[in-house]
Amino acid sequence: MKPNDLALALPEPRYAHPHPNAWLTLAAGHVPRGEVLAHPAPQSVRSSLFVRRLRMDARIGVYDWEKAEPQPLLIDLEFETASLLACRTDHLGDTVDYAEVVARLRELSMARHFELVEALAEAMALLVQREFDVPWLRLTLTKLAPFPGAEVGIELERGRRA
Repeated sequence: MKPNDLALALPEPRYAHPHPNAWLTLAAGHVPRGEVLAHPAPQSVRSSLFVRRLRMDARIGVYDWEKAEPQPLLIDLEFETASLLACRTDHLGDTVDYAEVVARLRELSMARHFELVEALAEAMALLVQREFDVPWLRLTLTKLAPFPGAEVGIELERGRRA
C-alpha cells in the first residue's frame, strides 16, 4: 500500500458533512475522541515532525579538557513521516514517538565518547532511521562551548523524501 492509498483503506467516519472541506473542521479538533477523521480524495502526502533546540550533554571532543566533562549540545531534528494514519486516528502508536526519539538520542550521546561532531551526528542519524523507520531526516548538531564565544556544528541530511 502506498501512503496515498491510506485515505481509501481506512473506514469512513460515522458523520456525513455537506461541505467538501468539513474534514478541516474535524482536523481542528471538532470531533469526538477516537473518531477517525475523513480525508479528501487521495493526494500527495508529505509530513515531517521536528524537535528543535533540544539541549543535551554529550561525551564529545578531541582535547583533554573536553574529555574531562560532558559537553553541551543543541540538536535540531526534522524527520519525515509518510503516513496519514496518525492524522486520522490521533493515536500515538500510529506515528513516531518523538519523546522516545529524544530519550534514545540522550542515551547515545552519553553511551561512549565521540571525538568529532561528524561522528556523533552520523550515529544519531543512523539511530533515528533504523530504530524509528524514518525514510528521511535532517539533523543539526551544535556544540555550544568549544571555544569562548563560538559555536561549531554540522548539519546533515540522510535518506530520501517521499
